[in-house]
Amino acid sequence: MQNMYKYLKSAIEGERKTEKQHDLEVFKLSEELALKYDIEYDGESFVPNDLVMADATFEAGIELLHSVGIYCRSTERVIKIDEEDILKSLNVINPLEIGRLKEKVSIPHRYPLVSIPPIIIGGPMGGSVSEKMFIYTNLSAAMENVVQGIYSGAMKQFCGEYIQPKSPLEMLAVLKAARNERLATKIAGREGLALMGPSTPTLPTSYLLLSSGELYSSADPQEVYMDDLKIDYETLSKCIFHQEHGNHYISGQVPVFGGPCIGTPEGLAIVDVAETLQSKVLAHSSIHASGAVHVDSGSSSTKEVMWASNLSSLAISRNMNYYTARYYWNTAGICTEMMFYETAAQAIGDTVCGRDILLGPVGARGGVPDHSSGLESRFMGEISQMATHLSLEEADKLVSKIYSKYEDKLNDPPEGKPFDKCYTIKSEYDLEPSEEYNSLYRKVSYEILGDFPGEPV
Repeated sequence: MQNMYKYLKSAIEGERKTEKQHDLEVFKLSEELALKYDIEYDGESFVPNDLVMADATFEAGIELLHSVGIYCRSTERVIKIDEEDILKSLNVINPLEIGRLKEKVSIPHRYPLVSIPPIIIGGPMGGSVSEKMFIYTNLSAAMENVVQGIYSGAMKQFCGEYIQPKSPLEMLAVLKAARNERLATKIAGREGLALMGPSTPTLPTSYLLLSSGELYSSADPQEVYMDDLKIDYETLSKCIFHQEHGNHYISGQVPVFGGPCIGTPEGLAIVDVAETLQSKVLAHSSIHASGAVHVDSGSSSTKEVMWASNLSSLAISRNMNYYTARYYWNTAGICTEMMFYETAAQAIGDTVCGRDILLGPVGARGGVPDHSSGLESRFMGEISQMATHLSLEEADKLVSKIYSKYEDKLNDPPEGKPFDKCYTIKSEYDLEPSEEYNSLYRKVSYEILGDFPGEPV
């Protein structure tokens, strides 16, 4: 808490700037650091294999964070981050367990090319979910053995009425959503399965309302969201609350390639590293989740975004002890070949580059209700398990082949079908993927499996 107090003082007394000035500084310095450290995107690869460049990207991330600091929107001042605090944090890690009872899971600390697969957290992870399908969507993920936690979505209605953000009605909706998440784990016979989120709240009081043994316990990582090298008083308050209650919490950031701070893949990789360091040094979160997206498609599955994300993952997993996760924002809807291809391309890169946790996936960029399912999470887990035997070069070739199957559809993706058109739902105890959905899953799985070099283990 000593560092938190120091940085709170900096938020009050630090240099005053506009948010636009901060964004411009991040943009300019990240580009300059890319040149200084010889970080260069070749325009072709998806999975970098230059470990010297990965280490240089990490050094550039440290310099970016130390030089520009973190912008506090609540005070319009810059929080300066001491380089000594960054360096002291790199090798500090506490073993992380999530979930309870027989569903307790120890998160492995992964590094590039390790044979242990990432942890799979299923669910719509912040994507839109209808009130009617909320419990079924979560249940479909909880039913999959490969899934080791649920990251729920945002419930858009309560008793059939759309929820006005930051209203008291939201608190009732948040309670209903969390209770349905927990109920889904019980119906699936997996009581104690870790929950992540919640994603429905917009009020800090709604987030904290759920922090209890019944709903989100200390073993259920709760969401603390931040923007590009920015923070505000609400976020800092949630961090202090969770620290004082001994809760695990996950800091999420979604940098936008082509947005005000990031203009190149190299800049994105450096910013991604700096944001991870921000989460550990300032937010003190248990896990940092990144989900960079492309400004044009809104997806995390474009070539530039995957290359930058994989480079930052290599940089982080080689140079610091910290648990990292990645959001999968796919542009296609579920029950499409493209949705599976987008997931496979990302899961292969994340696995070989040392990511610890994979989140989702969610289709239609999370903006269309009910485009998440347990079958998609199962596929993500199976692909990541098969990718554990690949080299960086083999992974790059395989991702390139998969990417060619959907590249021309990124800005005009197939809509797919919502959850209730993809699953046969008879009751909470009797639901399964439709035959059409299962057939599509098997077709794409066999196709990708046939492209894997050698014999998968």
